[in-house]
Amino acid sequence: MPEVIGEEATYYHYRLLRKSYIARPVIWSYVSLAIIMLFISLLFFTWFGVLCYVLSFITIIWTHFVISRSVLLLSKRYLQKWRFTWQLPWMGMIPEQYVNYRFFSKIHLHITWISLILIFIFIIAAPIAFSINLLFWHFWLLLPRFYCITWLIRERKDGLIKITNQDISYYIQ
Repeated sequence: MPEVIGEEATYYHYRLLRKSYIARPVIWSYVSLAIIMLFISLLFFTWFGVLCYVLSFITIIWTHFVISRSVLLLSKRYLQKWRFTWQLPWMGMIPEQYVNYRFFSKIHLHITWISLILIFIFIIAAPIAFSINLLFWHFWLLLPRFYCITWLIRERKDGLIKITNQDISYYIQ
């Protein structure tokens, strides 16, 4: 196969500014928060609390998916760069390629506020065990993303983020 050189080739030159590795103990402590919440639900709300714990996880993961997918559909060019994953700590929609830091922040800002509005509607209409678990899962799923956004808060906003299971990398062109 002949090499593509010159005008037909696309060259990307990214310079790595910051990189943060995700250690195993951090992931285990992150998982332990979910286990602690399971025991709290069992202790205060008995088996009904465990049912609410599971149903609220399904509800919040679906809500986050729908909101992020809607934002991605509205900005058509980014849809193929994102995928849904079950791998910790990035459960939900994450970019599988380089993604603009500003766009990454925008999606998670939408997820945060729209989900909170829906949770507050559930607080009025649903049992307290379900509402508390919804709040927990919402913040638990967004915790790694909030870490990523606050870790890069002082960096240039036109950079690119690359997220893998082991690290977060921040590049500029």
